[in-house]
Amino acid sequence: MFKNTLTAFLEKIIDNRYKVLICVIIPIATFVLGVLLAPYFSKRQKTIIGDESHYILVDTVGMRFPNGDVYDGTIIAGSKKRHGFGRLTGSDGSVYEGNWKEDKLPYGQRTTSSSVYTGRFNSALDNHGFGIVTYTPQYIAGKRKQGVADRDIIAVYIGNWNCNIKEGIGRSVKVDGSMDFGIYSNGVLQEVEGTNYRIGGCVYGVDVSHYQSDIDWDNVALYCDNEGRVYSSAPEEKKYMQPVFFAYIKATEGSMIQDKTYSVRSVEAERHGIVKGAYHFFHLTSSVDEQVKNFTETVNWTEGDLPPALDLEIESEIKEYGKEKFVEMALTWLEKVEENIHVRPIIYTRESIRSKYLNDDRFKKYDFWIASYKETDPANFDWHFWQLTEKGVMNGYNDGKIDINLFKGDYASFKKYLKI
Repeated sequence: MFKNTLTAFLEKIIDNRYKVLICVIIPIATFVLGVLLAPYFSKRQKTIIGDESHYILVDTVGMRFPNGDVYDGTIIAGSKKRHGFGRLTGSDGSVYEGNWKEDKLPYGQRTTSSSVYTGRFNSALDNHGFGIVTYTPQYIAGKRKQGVADRDIIAVYIGNWNCNIKEGIGRSVKVDGSMDFGIYSNGVLQEVEGTNYRIGGCVYGVDVSHYQSDIDWDNVALYCDNEGRVYSSAPEEKKYMQPVFFAYIKATEGSMIQDKTYSVRSVEAERHGIVKGAYHFFHLTSSVDEQVKNFTETVNWTEGDLPPALDLEIESEIKEYGKEKFVEMALTWLEKVEENIHVRPIIYTRESIRSKYLNDDRFKKYDFWIASYKETDPANFDWHFWQLTEKGVMNGYNDGKIDINLFKGDYASFKKYLKI
């Protein structure tokens, strides 16, 4: 029966009606389908779906503009609009790189013979908004040749811009290591009468978590008196300011929790020239191995960052589980994180907890970050960081109080501590 059926089917295939199907209709349909689907299978085209856009992007090489600029990267299909990652080489030799959006470069990098700028741009590709410019050795050598002293040559500027002109809060690092910080207007730092401190003489920073929302990283600064001492509350006259040099950012808690703001704030701190660090909030109720895994799989430590920090502050758990278990679990976390990240962590805790529970000789090799909300530093302990208030006020953060910290040493010592 099967043989007869197969024979009949084959006889039908050679019938003229089926010849039309095979020889005419199927090839036409295949061609049309190929044309329709070609863009989706082409190696040189890709689909980008943004918040409000849906584009087919095409790679291009050596696309020239009337002014002599040359672009290599992705463009919107059927146009010359740059969109996605690309590199623009200007007729003057300057190079712009970054992720373009509808022919604009909101954030990226410009390299010239005199400087490298990383930050925000306007539609004319001017420095506009927050950005960091680092001047080249050739530029610095030229200034020296002109007779300019090292204390007057800017090596790095970290701050706000308006159409290529310094405008707003900014910090200038000079070739000799000295620094200026304050408000720039039309490219000029505004002098403040009565100032009696050196920028970098004290190194202040903050620590943040998801509890501190809506930080304006472009404008962060700490208020101080005319001697440079930072207030725990804003003065009536916000006249003197210190930079935020570093930020410890909460990364994880226990074995399961990742702070939802960690990743974004790590990027923001780095983009704003603020040294970043990550800390873990420790619990005796969770497996120490799981807490190590949670932290090491969340953080991305890079050279020049602050050392990882272990936050030990829940005394009620220590009393419940005992000092011995607390010490053993804390040491295990410290040792295993160092094995994973290859950087020795530090310990954050209060004066009372260090006195009662961390007087074990095995903790001597670790640096301490001490929380002590007194007017004087915790002189009874050797410390590297001091959390001097939990009720600080910071320009750029208006939603409440913030923790303010002080490094033990000046900026030169801070750089040595970070090995940068």
